[in-house]
Amino acid sequence: MPKRVSPRGAVAAVVLVLVLAAGAATWMLTSRTEPTTRRPTGPGTAELAKHLPFFGLLYERTAAQTQVAEAQRRLAVDCMAQHGFTYRPVPVARPADSPDEQPTTFGLESLTPPRTAPPTAAPVEEPHDPAFARALFGDPDRRISAAGKTIRVTRPADGCQAEAEKRLLGSDRPHWLQDRIQLADGEKEARQQLEQDPEFRTVTERWRRCLHDARYDHKDPAALMYGLPRDTDFARNPLAQADVRCKEDTGYLTTAYTRLDAAQKSWLTQHSALLTSWNALQLRQEKSAREVLGVRS
Repeated sequence: MPKRVSPRGAVAAVVLVLVLAAGAATWMLTSRTEPTTRRPTGPGTAELAKHLPFFGLLYERTAAQTQVAEAQRRLAVDCMAQHGFTYRPVPVARPADSPDEQPTTFGLESLTPPRTAPPTAAPVEEPHDPAFARALFGDPDRRISAAGKTIRVTRPADGCQAEAEKRLLGSDRPHWLQDRIQLADGEKEARQQLEQDPEFRTVTERWRRCLHDARYDHKDPAALMYGLPRDTDFARNPLAQADVRCKEDTGYLTTAYTRLDAAQKSWLTQHSALLTSWNALQLRQEKSAREVLGVRS
């Protein structure tokens, strides 16, 4: 009989925390009216954010990615059973049930708190057998690693979790990890390049002047947001209210995302080989996941 031991927590693929450089955002210059005049609205900023190239590459939760996660989960469960353990990870959430994990690039976008992921269900029981962790995570002294310009990541080289990933990516598992880190670096670099964009710099200054008229002085919206206490009620905070109002009055977020979109496309054009490699590995992983799940293309 398999030993019924549950993990201390469902352990999924490594989460790379992308810390974006604090910066300002820009607005669409449609006329030379004063920044206190409301601009006509185009696509919503949420829609603009979801159309950013790096959003689709790194953060968007698609049906295909859900299949990949489910395939890895099933493979890990079966592998653990072969080792005599009952592994019960949290079920994979559907795309509609979990928010995308895109970092906040331009500070507050509204006075409504952002949607957060639901809390992860706790395991029914705590594992007491050290062999459980060894079976799931492998030899702690054996790791694969990949490094970018600002971050280094390691993953288990063996164990059921690693074997599940190998089933979908084969020998390209380290290659996938390296590409992922390089894309993370590329997102940061595109954001840094945005600081030199003339339209971005112009609207940042207009946002500052608008905020100054409200008797506040801040370098940029991201710095303003991260400077607020974590328990701030944005809807009641005068600074948060002034920030969001100035963004609306200047069209700040619309231009910010428009110019960031251009910067990201430029970076990816300059690194087309990386993009081709990443897309090929993603397609391979998705194809293998469908085979594991018995899903037709």
